[in-house]
Amino acid sequence: MRFIKTKIEGKLGRLILDNDNKSNSLNLTMLEEFKAAFDNFKQEKCRVVLIEAKPKAKVWCAGLQIDQLPDPSFDPVPYEYALEKILKCVENFPGIVIAMISGSVWGGGCELAFSCDILIGSPSASFSITPAKISAPYNPNQVNRVLQRVGSNIALEMFSTANIMNAKRAIELGILNHLVSENKLKDFTNNLADKILQNAPLTIALIKKQIHELGTRTVEQLTADEQNRALIKQVYNSHDYKEGKKAFLEKRKPNFTGE
Repeated sequence: MRFIKTKIEGKLGRLILDNDNKSNSLNLTMLEEFKAAFDNFKQEKCRVVLIEAKPKAKVWCAGLQIDQLPDPSFDPVPYEYALEKILKCVENFPGIVIAMISGSVWGGGCELAFSCDILIGSPSASFSITPAKISAPYNPNQVNRVLQRVGSNIALEMFSTANIMNAKRAIELGILNHLVSENKLKDFTNNLADKILQNAPLTIALIKKQIHELGTRTVEQLTADEQNRALIKQVYNSHDYKEGKKAFLEKRKPNFTGE
């Protein structure tokens, strides 16, 4: 594979993000590789999967490349857009998926991290949710992944400010399960994975499924709401959405008009 590397060690799968020169941003080819990797992990009956960046990477994942976001000329309510498909791969995987995070996490990278079952970070980990910087909408599935980690007040602050949250704050809020020093991060994560591998896989798979269903049932109702879909269409068809993408690619500050 070109943008990710995978390893299988017994019933443990490893997925290493390998697109450092683009800050591990997710292009469409990388997303297809990601899906194929999870299909293989499932076929090989892996019970735990670790998602990590290469050692010393400054960015764990910078999210979906801006030039590959959906255009308004296509379906403006992309509940099944490319990134969403790999997030569903993680959430629907019967085993436990652990994000081992060293470095910053941006935009859709937060979605990837938050779709994982357990997050373990080093002091260099940080999080920033950035759709307001380019006037991009989030569908209810995306918003709900944040709400599963933090309360509504914290979620609104993260979305509206796009501020960077450091690892200390992330552990205080429960975004990270554990905060571990850089030199102990890999050993700690491996030990946690080993403990999970020792426990009953059918029970773990069942409870994981139940937790996701309990957390998303209202999202499914919201997804079908026509008013909500109309609001998302309004954002996708706006001047600001086009301007946000264009400004990012031109490396300038966007000029948002609210239109």
